Amino acid sequence: MAVADGLLNGTGALLFIAAAIGFGLVCVIAWESRALFLTPLGWVLLPIVVAAWFGGAAVIGLPADVLLGHSDAGAIWPGLVASPVVALVLGRRFRTPGGNSAGQIFVRAGILLAGCVAAKCVAYALGFRVFDFWTGGAVTLGALVVCIAAWQFADIDGVVHLFVRAGVVLAAVGLVGAWAAVNHVPVAGNPRTASTTTVAIMLLTLPLLALAAAVLTIAVLRRFRPDVAPRPARDPAVRVPKTHEVWNAFVTFEEDDEGKDRPVLVLSADTGGADVLKITSQDKSRFDDYLPLPLERCRGVLSKESWLELRPTRVPLEEFRSYRGLCPPWIWAELRTRGLITAPSSTVKRPAAVKRPAAVVGQRPAPRSFLARLRNR
Repeated sequence: MAVADGLLNGTGALLFIAAAIGFGLVCVIAWESRALFLTPLGWVLLPIVVAAWFGGAAVIGLPADVLLGHSDAGAIWPGLVASPVVALVLGRRFRTPGGNSAGQIFVRAGILLAGCVAAKCVAYALGFRVFDFWTGGAVTLGALVVCIAAWQFADIDGVVHLFVRAGVVLAAVGLVGAWAAVNHVPVAGNPRTASTTTVAIMLLTLPLLALAAAVLTIAVLRRFRPDVAPRPARDPAVRVPKTHEVWNAFVTFEEDDEGKDRPVLVLSADTGGADVLKITSQDKSRFDDYLPLPLERCRGVLSKESWLELRPTRVPLEEFRSYRGLCPPWIWAELRTRGLITAPSSTVKRPAAVKRPAAVVGQRPAPRSFLARLRNR
């Protein structure tokens, strides 16, 4: 207990916990670009990205000021006009692979708009000073994070991982509660009369509890009513994995139908699926059939020390979720030395049916984000 008191004592410990939780959530909602935030450039971009999300969420939540009868609501009409536009921009930005049709964009934008406005109204009813710029922005940013993080988690097949992620979120809430207990700070109270620290704790933990509840709801529905909460359908023609690329894909375990979302290296791909090598962050240094992937040699495609399993696995195209980057040349050369690659990657032929996904009627390749372009420079 004395050790816990020493680690959790003081305001600095709370700031560290909040920063760790915030960084984890940023990596979740910016999943494809999360490796960038572990680079020097990423540390420069991180506050800019968070500030942009904060401002966007604040604008999306402005209609709540009118609904709540704020005295200055008539003076914010430019923001009211911009609110649905910002929701559409963010609804298009935070998409799932293959899920960016006009209808899907409008649905996501509607959810963001309704979520931010509802969160602001609920916070007002609880006593938060939502007309204050920082408090109102924190409330709407929390709603934005909950919506996007829930989408990211629900986009991964399976049920167990949802319960695990909800447990991690609840553990983060428990850690904040432990800090409050050690420092004798109330974790909840009337926001009108509570201390600044208690209000900050509530603004941090309430969105986390909402996220955990949303993820648990999706998990229960997917377990007992899969027809209500199925895995989102994918169109592999939008973005087909290519030889020499590293992707995130859902790979099933050999012993059952469960699986895990993990990085994979694509050896070859055709209309039926792709042959890949799985990448794991679990220590496999004692095994000869794994190739170590040091982080310093794999930055840009991996975010931690990993190992490459040297046994190919077949994965259907619909199980590929997001592109991470090109395989570092030294890995490809090592695989060729070990006989796992029989032809140079430039000579691998792809079937005509999947060679030019942009030619599919009504579909366009997903545009690369600004962060993705920076990461791959």
